[in-house]
Amino acid sequence: MSDAVTADPLASEPLVDLADLAEYRRGLACHLSGEWDGERWTAHRVRFGVYGQRQPGVQMVRIKIPGGRLPVAWLRTLAAVNRDFAEGASHITTRQDVQIYSVPLDRTPDLLETLYSQGITTREACGNTIRNLTACALAGACPRELVDAGKVADQLARAWLRQPLVQHMPRKIKITVSGCATDCGHTAIHDLGFIATVRDGVPGFRVLAGGGLGSQPRPAVEILDFAGESELPAVLEALVRLHQRYSDRRNRNAARLKFVVKRFGEDRFRQLFAEEFVRIRGLPQRPWAALDWLAPAEAAVARAPVGVISGRDGSAAVAVSVPLGIVSSDQWDALARIAEQAGVGELRATREQNLVFPGIAPDKVQAVVAAVRAIGFDVPASAADVPAVISCPGTTTCRIGITNSQGFARQALAGAQDDPQARGVSVHVSGCQNSCGLHHVADFGLHGLAKKVGGRSAPYYQLHFGGDAAGGVIGLTGPMVAARQADEALALLRRAWSRGRQDGETVRAWAGRLGKDGIGAVLAPLGEGDVDGLFVDWGDGSDFAGAPQAKGECAAPFAAGELYDDLADDALISLDRAIAAGDRAAAERAAETGIVYAARRLLHLRAIPSDDDQSLESLVAALRAHWGDVEDVLVGTGAVLAARGGDAALLREAVAWLIDTMRGLVAAPPAAAAAVGDVEALLGAAQ
Repeated sequence: MSDAVTADPLASEPLVDLADLAEYRRGLACHLSGEWDGERWTAHRVRFGVYGQRQPGVQMVRIKIPGGRLPVAWLRTLAAVNRDFAEGASHITTRQDVQIYSVPLDRTPDLLETLYSQGITTREACGNTIRNLTACALAGACPRELVDAGKVADQLARAWLRQPLVQHMPRKIKITVSGCATDCGHTAIHDLGFIATVRDGVPGFRVLAGGGLGSQPRPAVEILDFAGESELPAVLEALVRLHQRYSDRRNRNAARLKFVVKRFGEDRFRQLFAEEFVRIRGLPQRPWAALDWLAPAEAAVARAPVGVISGRDGSAAVAVSVPLGIVSSDQWDALARIAEQAGVGELRATREQNLVFPGIAPDKVQAVVAAVRAIGFDVPASAADVPAVISCPGTTTCRIGITNSQGFARQALAGAQDDPQARGVSVHVSGCQNSCGLHHVADFGLHGLAKKVGGRSAPYYQLHFGGDAAGGVIGLTGPMVAARQADEALALLRRAWSRGRQDGETVRAWAGRLGKDGIGAVLAPLGEGDVDGLFVDWGDGSDFAGAPQAKGECAAPFAAGELYDDLADDALISLDRAIAAGDRAAAERAAETGIVYAARRLLHLRAIPSDDDQSLESLVAALRAHWGDVEDVLVGTGAVLAARGGDAALLREAVAWLIDTMRGLVAAPPAAAAAVGDVEALLGAAQ
């Protein structure tokens, strides 16, 4: 029996499996010995959350936190690993992950072991995988919610972790869950989003797909107006299979799901999804634990949770403002003590790089507020009282960062503290066009780029106005300003909007009314400034080096051999599901897919190219021509071809045998002999 089905392939996965650690260590050993080239090693390590930094020899490690749910015990583990393995403070990301920095490569296995031993995973936090599933920041505490979106995200994450279908996708998939129609999970800017709803008294979810930011932002489209909760794994699988089938593996810059929507158009995309969903829904599904649905209550709606929020059960949630999401080891330890003293079991990380303490008894709220302020954080009275500044790390660590976005964001945050016009206004900063700082969906967004000034490269920011993540509204693109003048530009823009808006205009409406010339007039006081000063970025001590030449790992390479191996395994799982469902046609299709990928894996092992559009017959012929010296391959291909159209159980065993044969040859490849055709030619010449 194939390794792919020694355990229940449909069972939900634990967050941590120590086999992951062993797999990572084997990969590192292959890399250090020179057995693996750089691309194969990169494809391997990013699936374990280990990501290259701008600084040579050290790694960023991304910790995956489904739904942003942080059990208090994890806080001390985060403190320990950041203190013992990393340099500097850790960072809460806009995807509710936690990142630590400057970890020496040879220490990464020990770091992962420390995390995994405490139930914390890094698996599929990076790479061409299903990334961390995010949820509403107040999930579990919000009076308006129909369901705890964080628990939904966690359950979906476990349903798909380690599954072979999603290990080597054309690009990553980002998923979010919202607990009600307010959509605090921001489904419109995701590859896939679920919004809790009720239809005819039955709870379920609206489903949106194909959204995203980056260099070509677009909002998601609705693909289902209602899906029952137990159908969510099938929805996800159907979308992943469309991604694997139609996304562009050759051009990684155009391989996100949004490009599939662009390629086919929204109506055809919906149709393709509907057809795949119907097919998948007819097969056995992963187990789904029933959710606890709630009766929502009326409550105020804020762009992001801030301050003290009253919960449905008489408790309170305290939303803590964490400047730029930066948390030291000592602060993690202190947060754990504060939570324990308040009787809180878990915190929630937010997309705004903040933290929420849910479930606090009213008589302990003020003690929590005082304690978090004592360690350098704040609990503002309301969102209108504080500026909201978000930033990615930029050139502080990122290999493809162009500007020091975090350095500028510190300046923007400091400059906004004493500016009453900055209160309640969001500023999002990204160090490049990829929008890790979500610059497209802020009141004022900025993304870094390089511009020639007098023949020299200088750091600049492209401005964006009036985006809204909840509404899927992409900000209007504005002019560029020098990075060193960007803080002054923000002050000018805030002042002009505050004083010049009509009838409570939003930033978007105001900027749209002014147009290019009007915005230019607002920024005219900047002038040219100190030209020499333009070449040193915020937080840097030397001249700007220009846009980086390093290759980023956001679109990590994939190892073709491992891709074929995983897709063969997935085909065998699909074959088992089709047999269980009594769907003979689906079983035949899955069997053919398994044969195709087993054949492509073996051809790849002998450096023989194959193509996605190549027929089964052509692949089998190539396999026999180039592996004719190995009897098991000839027997295996003969067996699977003979089993087609016959008994499903025999077909399944033949496919499994061929996949096992493939895996054995990959593990211990024999020396290549002459191909069958060459042998026949030699024999003919000898006669």
